Amino acid sequence: MMKKICAALLCGAMAITLTGCSGKRYNVKSSKPAVIDGFDGNVVDVSPKSGDLIATFEIEGFGEIKAVLFPKAAPVGVENFQKLCDSGYYEGLKIHRVRENFMFQGGSLNGDGTGGDAMVNGGEFDIETAQNARHYYGALCYANAAGKNSTQFYIVNSKAPQTIDTSDTERITNSINLRLDELTANAKNLTDYQITNNLHEIQYDQNTLDFKNYATDEVKARYREVGGYAPLDGNYTVFGQVYKGFDVVDAISAVEVEDNGRGEKSSPVEDIIINKVTVSIFLDKARY
Repeated sequence: MMKKICAALLCGAMAITLTGCSGKRYNVKSSKPAVIDGFDGNVVDVSPKSGDLIATFEIEGFGEIKAVLFPKAAPVGVENFQKLCDSGYYEGLKIHRVRENFMFQGGSLNGDGTGGDAMVNGGEFDIETAQNARHYYGALCYANAAGKNSTQFYIVNSKAPQTIDTSDTERITNSINLRLDELTANAKNLTDYQITNNLHEIQYDQNTLDFKNYATDEVKARYREVGGYAPLDGNYTVFGQVYKGFDVVDAISAVEVEDNGRGEKSSPVEDIIINKVTVSIFLDKARY
């Protein structure tokens, strides 16, 4: 989930565009987060209603985590997740990355953050975002590479209250323009990969800024109340919300970790195994 490989190109009303020495135009787009009719997401307390899709994670030695899925906000993401679960993909895989007060991550085929193909769109699909799908404590999300989702998921474990501060809007906007200027000036000395990577980084910052600037009072109040990790908003797919098993979330988040071989202390010392993940339809027995 490194910043340099995680940018979504959102459709928006305003674009910052520049023309390089080669005549090629570079741009990043500024967008208002999508508002979905009838979708409250996880800005409100989440509890299952009859007909909701429920994901149940069975973690060996820890217990169960249950989450309501958000097909309105992430239709492709939920479809992919359901197909992966139905195929048994997650059975026996690891929670390979744990960072306290941030998130824990699993679903890597090789157990080290690599491997695994989505079961839609030929193996990967774009980020899906919405105004009311945010990175609150217990949010279920997709990790991505270069703005493409596949199989890896993470659950936000931070309870720290978040304050969404927009006082730095001008500074970040100026930084984005400066970096686009520099990219345009140096484009002839860069490879296509380097140009694309730079644009991903810049777009990432623009997406983050947009989700900050368009956050409603309700969104801000929820972050203060339940915590989470607001800086991720706009660049990752939030496709569900935990409503049961927060004790399991906390227990996993508190395990002993060691260096993952890439300089980050996040690899569990003892393996955390996913026995299975299932998706089912919730039926409110009180209605029947």
